Amino acid sequence: MASIDKQKLSFYEQNGFVRFEQALSQDLLQRLRALSVRLEASAKQELADGAVRNQYHLSNESGEPRLFRYNDLFFDDPELVLDLLASPTMLAICESMVGLGCVPMQLDLVYKYPHPHPHIAWHHGAPHPRNYPYLNVGVYLDDADLDDGCLRYIPDSQHEILDIYTLSSEHGWHIPGVVQQPAKAGDILVQDMMILHSSEPKRSEGVRRTIYIELRPIEGIAESGKQSAQWAELRKQWMAHVIKRADPKDVPADWLAFYGEPQYDLATLVNLIEEKWEPPIPAVWSHRDVEHPDYPTPADLR
Repeated sequence: MASIDKQKLSFYEQNGFVRFEQALSQDLLQRLRALSVRLEASAKQELADGAVRNQYHLSNESGEPRLFRYNDLFFDDPELVLDLLASPTMLAICESMVGLGCVPMQLDLVYKYPHPHPHIAWHHGAPHPRNYPYLNVGVYLDDADLDDGCLRYIPDSQHEILDIYTLSSEHGWHIPGVVQQPAKAGDILVQDMMILHSSEPKRSEGVRRTIYIELRPIEGIAESGKQSAQWAELRKQWMAHVIKRADPKDVPADWLAFYGEPQYDLATLVNLIEEKWEPPIPAVWSHRDVEHPDYPTPADLR
């Protein structure tokens, strides 16, 4: 099965993020891109028909509706989602960085268009007791270049909630220690859920699409108590389908016994997950609007 290089694991442990280059097959990448196009076209058509749903968010800052976020891709193309999660690199991340009991929680798609469409201000992902791994995995469908709104990290900032208002008020996008992390289409970028991160406005033309997958062990979900045991069990069932979809050589030996055979067929499981939907743990942002000459909108874009 695929394995994670020890240097990658060491970099992640020291910094709270790591990139896996060219982690998707070209076929899978193209299928995911095609799904992103279909979803945006569907959302725009629903807007035109006056039937917008809360599964997605359209931004209108430039006067033209463009998709910003589309949540819960499992509802729209569960077969493709299984193929993504069952890919060798994703299973290796599950095994080496989360461990036995790993389940997918959220699986959402973020679209980033040029300014004035949304930037992402400094924030921590879902706060939680730090006794179990909790990852946010970004699957890149397009390039994210330096100085063009790629992710910005404060390395090793994942251990506690920082004073985001004071840091961003004093430093804007340039908090001391900040690093930019570019990525190419087909890369996977893994980050600790709580690392302080942001993303400046995009300047180049076109869209950047990234699928974000939350991974966490069942024990961590139970410890936090933010979602029900039933909700967690449905995610375990989701993972059982992933294992069944995967190439047997990519599945860790003891995982078949832990996850077992799926109790529900895929269509039934999708319906149950939708019926039993529970909100994700919210991120932590600045508690006040920040006033800074170059943040959140850079001075040359004002």
